[in-house]
Amino acid sequence: MKENDKLLYKTLKSLLNEKLSDAEVASLREEGFEVKSPTRKTAIMIALYKKAAAGELSAIKELRSIVSEKEEEKQQKAKAVMIFDDIGD
Repeated sequence: MKENDKLLYKTLKSLLNEKLSDAEVASLREEGFEVKSPTRKTAIMIALYKKAAAGELSAIKELRSIVSEKEEEKQQKAKAVMIFDDIGD
């Protein structure tokens, strides 16, 4: 990864992990969303959800891809390993 790409990644990650202001949290609660420790990432996901719920096809596809990525991660983590003792006594 190039140095500029690393800096952009770290900056964006930092911005997304910032906590929302009290006013932003209050706005989400007024809309019926009860969230714990809301960050900018939370607000973006809620905005994406709202667009998908309104029928925007690109938002629906994006949500499906996010959910399927998480399911794939769970399945990969859950793989079992079996060890056979093939060395005789």
